[in-house]
Amino acid sequence: MKENENGSDKYENYLRYLLSISRAGRFYKRYLTSPILFGWGRIFGPRIVEVGSGAGAGILGAFPSNVIGLEINPHAVAFTQGLGLRTSLIREDGRFPLPDQAYDACVLDNVLEHIEDPRQIMDECWRITQPRGGLVIAVPGSCGYARDADHKVFYETGNLRDLDPRWKLFASFSIPLIVKSKWLSRSIKQYCLVGVYRKHISRASTQC
Repeated sequence: MKENENGSDKYENYLRYLLSISRAGRFYKRYLTSPILFGWGRIFGPRIVEVGSGAGAGILGAFPSNVIGLEINPHAVAFTQGLGLRTSLIREDGRFPLPDQAYDACVLDNVLEHIEDPRQIMDECWRITQPRGGLVIAVPGSCGYARDADHKVFYETGNLRDLDPRWKLFASFSIPLIVKSKWLSRSIKQYCLVGVYRKHISRASTQC
């Protein structure tokens, strides 16, 4: 993206970029990665939010009756609403337009690497999920990370493990293979790491 783009142009151009992804790429996301991410989110309950739902190519589009989407890009929100998907715009202050503890899990599919400081998005995911809620995060490998100039932070397994002390990492694997591979990370743009978290429940919070 050009340095002198204003916010509206930036969002419109990024939506065009999302829509330019090849048919094979959309097929891969819809029928391989989305069912995996949705399945892990579903273990926490049926009320799932996709944060950063983009043009609806992820779990929002794959499971529209089970997922609502949140997006910072107003052009993407308008586009997905036009498709009949349940999408809402994240407020300018970063707050999600959803009530406290109303959902079971948040899914962030190739979102976190676009954000320099994840603290607010982690705060909001914590706020809107129920006390035993979950969080599913997918981030690109090194090849996929290098292919998008909008990426800001590269995550490895250790970064995911230490992301936020309130969220306990209890599953970590890669897509398309379960076994993590530095060679695949460097070689295949579709390769990504996935971390699945549950809210850390302290002893004090469980006492009657």
